Amino acid sequence: MTATAENTTPLLPGAAIIVGIRSLLVWGVVASGVMGTFLRGTHQSCSGGLSPNGQGFVTTAGAPTDIEPFCGTATLSPSPLVFLLLAAIVIGSLTLVLRRAVDEDHAFRILGNARMAIVILTLVAVATGWIAVMTLQIDDWSSYSIFSPQPLAQFDVESWPITRR
Repeated sequence: MTATAENTTPLLPGAAIIVGIRSLLVWGVVASGVMGTFLRGTHQSCSGGLSPNGQGFVTTAGAPTDIEPFCGTATLSPSPLVFLLLAAIVIGSLTLVLRRAVDEDHAFRILGNARMAIVILTLVAVATGWIAVMTLQIDDWSSYSIFSPQPLAQFDVESWPITRR
């Protein structure tokens, strides 16, 4: 009886490309999860308070005022557009593989570049979101302006008079 070598070729032609596509999809799903989890932040403050005797209001500097101060909160979350960008990277790279790849190596380079684009987009989105929320300073909730790092993240802002809560 003679020993025969096992067939090491995949059963399906193009199986290596399918593995690369699956890897790209996993990277996209993981990046979405990372952004959904870590691209969060909150800033809350009041632009004054109640006077010590409870009869009036004071500004943030402690000066008495008749104007009721406002409090507010700004909550950072991922923008829906960033998830659309991730989907565009995945779909665009698959389209490039179908239209322009001449061999498996070329297809793997396209998929590798798409994975790198996903990683870069995720890191840039998380970094700009964290910088935006950490540098957020609002002294007067009755009139304010917020830099929102669109299309990567967005702020949900709510303000209320100090006596409401």
